[in-house]
Amino acid sequence: MSNNQTINKNNLKEAILKAIAFFDMFDYPLTPFEIWTFCGIKCELNEILEALNDNSLPLKAKYGFYFLSSRSEIVDIRQRRYNYANRKFKRALKIARLFKLIPWIKMIAVGNSIGANNLRNGSDIDFFIITEAKRIWVTRWFCVGIAKFLNLRPQPLKKRDTICLSFYITADNLELKKLMLPFNKTHDVYFMYWLANLVPIYSKDNAYLKLINVNAWLKEYLPNWRPFYSGHTRDAGPPFSFFYRDFIDMIIGGADSLLKKIQLRIMPDVLHRRMNVDTRVVVNDKILKLYVNDRREEFREKYVLKLRQIKL
Repeated sequence: MSNNQTINKNNLKEAILKAIAFFDMFDYPLTPFEIWTFCGIKCELNEILEALNDNSLPLKAKYGFYFLSSRSEIVDIRQRRYNYANRKFKRALKIARLFKLIPWIKMIAVGNSIGANNLRNGSDIDFFIITEAKRIWVTRWFCVGIAKFLNLRPQPLKKRDTICLSFYITADNLELKKLMLPFNKTHDVYFMYWLANLVPIYSKDNAYLKLINVNAWLKEYLPNWRPFYSGHTRDAGPPFSFFYRDFIDMIIGGADSLLKKIQLRIMPDVLHRRMNVDTRVVVNDKILKLYVNDRREEFREKYVLKLRQIKL
């Protein structure tokens, strides 16, 4: 074996541990295929399987899931959460089918940084929405209005199965790398995995594939990753006709600027204070990212600490 081969195998082992360490923060053990998908180094699946058989790695396996040696309990946690996720996706699909009535929506995805089947029982459901250009404010107005009417907006004491509507972008502004945190010890790993784990449940005019194509930089970090394709059980179905879109747009589409003024006026003070200070709260005519409690920096620090604990 050459020295170069040894270095490559060591790099692969390190990449495997880094992926498992990140998802460990969310009690999410990985299958070999998921390790291959998220390991951050170009390789074949059989190379991952071979590396996982190396007893020098501080890993254990149970029911086909791999995890850090002292964390066997997270396998049961992941299996329990699979049932929660099914319930939440049924709720998400019902709401997405209502949101299809809003003709300027190009895509609705469930956003969750740690996998489509790892939703906590008490958590809300994060929607990431792509709108038509110059229609972001009117789209948000109706999304929030429908959610409020159905009592589905998250409250401090009520989050379970509610709908979080805090992230919109327009179809002419799909590049998301600008929203990543600046490099500090490591990359914005949370954002990378969030994007990779988006689950599109409604996509019009190939909006999801356009999003992925514009953000091809993601493959630099996750070269084995592939776009997500929803099965029919997690698809809100086709859009309404172009005639319907044009008819509704003729009536109220031009109200976008007016609804912008109204929404800015009634926006909570905490959002006003943090608006466009950094990438946590971004408000303009192409992006509405309204995460007051953006925990990416916290997760990055925890990730760096965990890497130190496993001597990486």
